[in-house]
Amino acid sequence: MHYLPRRRFLYLSASATLATLVSNCDRGQQATLPAFDPTVTTWNEVIELARGTTVNWAMWGGSDQVNSYADGWVAEQLQTQYEVTLNRVPLNDTVEAVNKVVGEVQAGVTTGGSIDLIWINGENFRTLKQGNLLFGPFADKLPAMQYYDANDPAVSNDFGLPIEGYSAPYTGAFYLMAGDSARVPTPPTDFEELLAWAQANPGRFTYVAPPQFDGSRFLLTVLYGVTGGYEQYAGAEFDEALWNQNSPEVWAYLQALEPYLWREGSTYPPTQSRLQELFSNGEIWMMPAFTARIAEGIATGQFPDTTQAFALPGAALNDPSFTAIPVNANNPAGAMVLANMLSSPAGQLQKFNPTVWGDPPLLTRSLLPPELQADFDQVEAAYGMPLQTLSQDTVPVVNAEYTTRLESEWEAQIAT
Repeated sequence: MHYLPRRRFLYLSASATLATLVSNCDRGQQATLPAFDPTVTTWNEVIELARGTTVNWAMWGGSDQVNSYADGWVAEQLQTQYEVTLNRVPLNDTVEAVNKVVGEVQAGVTTGGSIDLIWINGENFRTLKQGNLLFGPFADKLPAMQYYDANDPAVSNDFGLPIEGYSAPYTGAFYLMAGDSARVPTPPTDFEELLAWAQANPGRFTYVAPPQFDGSRFLLTVLYGVTGGYEQYAGAEFDEALWNQNSPEVWAYLQALEPYLWREGSTYPPTQSRLQELFSNGEIWMMPAFTARIAEGIATGQFPDTTQAFALPGAALNDPSFTAIPVNANNPAGAMVLANMLSSPAGQLQKFNPTVWGDPPLLTRSLLPPELQADFDQVEAAYGMPLQTLSQDTVPVVNAEYTTRLESEWEAQIAT
């Protein structure tokens, strides 16, 4: 596939130039806005370019909680602080936005595109970055980045691919295990112990059927857990020889586990919601799940009061996501202001609240002022699990091709 080269940017170096550019924009009609180089434009200049504009944010729209967070708190803060209007563009799948950007650029729409910011990660980010279809690098310009550890692979890499300033951290997500401590007083610490527990408690554990997202994440944890850890998969590219060598161990393990699953593995829950129902009503006693879903179940009383989260060290996932600006964005300044809002301590704290969304922060709390650290600690106390402790046992998600292979092979070797 042929991609057009990254566009040249108009450099802004003086307030007079900035004022001329802003005055020439028809803010009410969202005319094509000026291009600029984010590496030399000051943050105050970015804010002034964004003021009075509309920013089009393309994001997965499948969660009422997430949509309410965006349409409520985020939109209100943007308007109040920066006079920026948020237009949320709902997606069924992020690839829809990626295809839109690719199609526009191939059609010659190299400025004035329909999408300003995308909630993105994994292969979608890789497609745009490797195709030179991202605006930036811009992340280092965001004031919020002072609260992030640049050496943290969860912040500096996306599925093994270096970010290099072309996306900004948005939301954390830890894929762990939840168990009813009244029935699982001593949770397993690795996959060998998980199998032994399932054999001793038949029918009390299961996972979502891949390729549904949560089920696919469980497969990745098994790959890490039974083949010697994630580090060997941590390169930016998929290793075919390594896959051929190690993947048979995954299928041998899952085949050994299957007879001891819920309904003896004859069927698998089709969604995470169904899996959580099984846990709520006591049909299963242990399940893999993202922290936000565990926190929501605890906060709402859906799960037993004795629910506890735990990590399988070296296999539990740190699965963050980011925001990125397409190279042909009509309003990159508004996109940067929005990205900063989402990365900011205020944005991270708001979505951390389990009654709002429950996704954990990506920032490093020790870099926050003491009063803000206390605010995050207070939310964590109501969260129902010690996230900072649990996160120490998590590892990054690697190149998405491993997950794609796991999904297809699961269909062939386990589902049939």
